Order: sequence, then structure tokens, then C-alpha cells
Amino acid sequence: MLIVQFKDNRFIMSSEEAANKFFENPQRYASVQLPVKMPPQIDAVNLHFMAKQEDSRTFMEQALGSVVTRGLREVGDNRLKYPKLTVKETTLKLFAMFLKCNNPANTEYMKNKYMKKICEFVEKCEVPVELHELAEEKGKSNVFKLRSVCNPTCSMCS
Repeated sequence: MLIVQFKDNRFIMSSEEAANKFFENPQRYASVQLPVKMPPQIDAVNLHFMAKQEDSRTFMEQALGSVVTRGLREVGDNRLKYPKLTVKETTLKLFAMFLKCNNPANTEYMKNKYMKKICEFVEKCEVPVELHELAEEKGKSNVFKLRSVCNPTCSMCS
């Protein structure tokens, strides 16, 4: 690295070759005004403006992308089954409540209201699991009773 002086200005050169090229025509380099580079201005995305445009795909990605992704992960992680509903209906109902709960336009009251509904829904989905576990425990106790009464070589009790 070399520092050269031309008139009242100092210039930093990367090599002697660059310094020699500079001194061949110093006016060419000395009179150049370098642009002041500023980072681009970041404008906040106005979702209401985007919603009014004809192409709503951008609006949907900006407004709902992260919420939908979180909702799908939540539904996928839980894998619930509501009594008297199919798995698909259960999933859709839970996903709809999740979207209502996490709607950015909702008030805090509405978010809490839907969060309570989600909790109640999940509790009702867990009831069949609890009943199944109770049935298994009851079945084990019945088998134990049968073994004490029945023949040890019985095929039903072994």
C-alpha cells in the first residue's frame, strides 16, 4: 500500500503499478467526486394498500405467511381427534381457531377468547385418549381376575 500526494490531496494506492498509472494522468483521478452511498431506505409494508391492489398474492404472503406456517406446525404437532368429527374436520377446526386467535387485527379480548376455545377443544380431544387408557387399565384388571379363576393353560388368559 502506497500513499501518494497530488496537490493538497493524498491518495492511497494498492501497488506501484497503480501509482504509476495515477501519475500518467492525475487530473483524471483527482477531479472525480465519489458518490456517497447510503443504505436503501426501508419502507414499512402497508398491508391495507396491498389489499386494495389487484394482485393479492403479495398481500397474502406478507399478512398471513408466518401465521399460517405457525398454525400448520401447531396442527401437525398435536394430531388431535375430536369426538364425532373426522381427523380432517378436527384439523380444519383447530386450524381455523388458531387463525382466529392469531389474527393481527384482533383485540386482546378476542385473542384470549379464541385461546380459551382452543384449550377447551384440545381438552375434549384428549378425553378419548383418557377413556382408552382407562379401558386398557380395566382390561388388565379383568385379565388378572380371569387368571386367578381360570386354568393357567387357558388360551384366553395367557
